[in-house]
Amino acid sequence: MRFRIVTLALLCAATSVAAAQRPAIGPGVRPYVRVDAPVVALTHVRLIDGTGAAPREDQTIVIDGDRITHAGPSATVAPPVGATVLNLRGHTVTPGFVGLHEHTYFAQTSRTTQMTFSGPMAYLALGVTNMRTAGSMFPYQELNMKRSIERGDIPGPSMHITGPYLNGAAGPQSMSRGLATQEEARRVVAYWAEEGAIWLKLQGNVSRAIAGAVIDEAHKHGMRVTGHLCSLTFGEAAGLGIDALEHGFITNSAYVTGKRPDVCPAENMRAQTDIDVASEAVQGSIRELVQKKVGLTSTLAVYETFIPGRAKLLPQALELLAPDTRAEVESTHAALGRDAFVVPERLLKKMMAWELDFVLAGGVLGAGVDPWGTGMLPGFGDLRNYELLVEAGFTPAEAIRIMTLNGATILGEADRYGSIGPGKLANPVVIQGNPVQSASDIYKVVTVFKSGVGYDTAKMLTAIRGLIGVR
Repeated sequence: MRFRIVTLALLCAATSVAAAQRPAIGPGVRPYVRVDAPVVALTHVRLIDGTGAAPREDQTIVIDGDRITHAGPSATVAPPVGATVLNLRGHTVTPGFVGLHEHTYFAQTSRTTQMTFSGPMAYLALGVTNMRTAGSMFPYQELNMKRSIERGDIPGPSMHITGPYLNGAAGPQSMSRGLATQEEARRVVAYWAEEGAIWLKLQGNVSRAIAGAVIDEAHKHGMRVTGHLCSLTFGEAAGLGIDALEHGFITNSAYVTGKRPDVCPAENMRAQTDIDVASEAVQGSIRELVQKKVGLTSTLAVYETFIPGRAKLLPQALELLAPDTRAEVESTHAALGRDAFVVPERLLKKMMAWELDFVLAGGVLGAGVDPWGTGMLPGFGDLRNYELLVEAGFTPAEAIRIMTLNGATILGEADRYGSIGPGKLANPVVIQGNPVQSASDIYKVVTVFKSGVGYDTAKMLTAIRGLIGVR
């Protein structure tokens, strides 16, 4: 990678408006910044622009302040006078990834820890520039984390905050907010709207009446609702006006024989193994979700970690774990096959087929990691999703769209980010290599731009080595 050093006079020639739009960079962020200039040109890149269009070779992207102003062939797009020019031959550029099922806590068998410092750093280092927390164990810490990132105190993605998990019942050790009545549900929703959450997440034992009250009240406050459901089928939730759903085929209890209203079948997430995805019942349920405009989040990477023989522990990811956390993750991994919850590989294949059919029917599919104690970590899981989506039958460009523009669409932000083009926020991710030809190259992220500032992936990963499970 080659940088052209520009003089102070040339830098001052860049527009003052651009400089005014740049994000705050405090002392806690400065050490991880690789590129900080008013005008930047990324030249000679392979571009996957997030729209689903075929990759384009030898492209130049111009960033002015926090926006992209030009993106086109290097032969016709010249870097502006005074720009900092990065010659990126051999590199691929994608939009920043938009993670829809992200957590800032790490759940293990023995304990749950908050990744207040390591979580946002890991996400940003591996290209996640925008994220939605999909339910929170510690919502006030996430709200404070969001504010710290916005102030420039710590590096991290822009965050859409989801309030605490909402359920119909909550036992003494549950981290969910149990809701007994519709009136209580509305009061809780209004409270979290006031506190700054913009999404809510329903859990697996909520009734139709409670879910309906949550969704209705959330929409009155301009909030959106998603769900990891079980007691409700996807069709029932769609009929109530839910905005999005998590995990896809494996959690849709409509496919469980004998499903009773408002009751979560014990065999959910197992019974789907024997369901024919091509059947009219399943395809009809897909068409209903598409017709109701319900967004879906793919989380293939985390479910793969429950499959003996497929689950992988990436050495570079393990380095981020605190020693005792790493020992527990490795023990959990070694026990796969003896655990009560195992995902058969054929079920994963059906999840893939269902998601492909959902998109072919016109549905909007996003993606997220759902980090868990099985070893799937922030950022790394988002990138693993790319490999799995390609395995599912999506083209590389389609997989990138799912991870970028589709995520922004589900968040209602597609006019601001999610693709690379004039007027969009400057969130390009620079990857050394060609993930179109070799899907595993997706892990070779070197620089992540967020609102025009380029962050050094290697420095961020080094800074959080050994910290997941601690802070």
